Amino acid sequence: MVVAPVGEIDLATIDAVRVELAAARAEARRVVLDLRGVEFLDSTGLRLIVEAQREAEQEGWAFFVVRAREPVQRLLDIAGLTARLTLVDDPAEAAGGDPGGPA
Repeated sequence: MVVAPVGEIDLATIDAVRVELAAARAEARRVVLDLRGVEFLDSTGLRLIVEAQREAEQEGWAFFVVRAREPVQRLLDIAGLTARLTLVDDPAEAAGGDPGGPA
């Protein structure tokens, strides 16, 4: 199940993205957050990604993040999230493999 927000993930839009991620999680054991259409990500967006990753690890479902464009990807790098996340270049890469491991 792919969630693909467009534009900004910030305080004004975080609730909508959170609802979409929860709906995706209710439907599938593999959830992909596609950040290719995101132009801006603030600390609330970073927190959402960290929370989703933590929930996936604790509950045993797979969470993938499609690499973002600059500067969003740079922010993920600076925040140290790229080492914790299962990053893919395309949602199709998350289609198979071990649900707890890399794509």
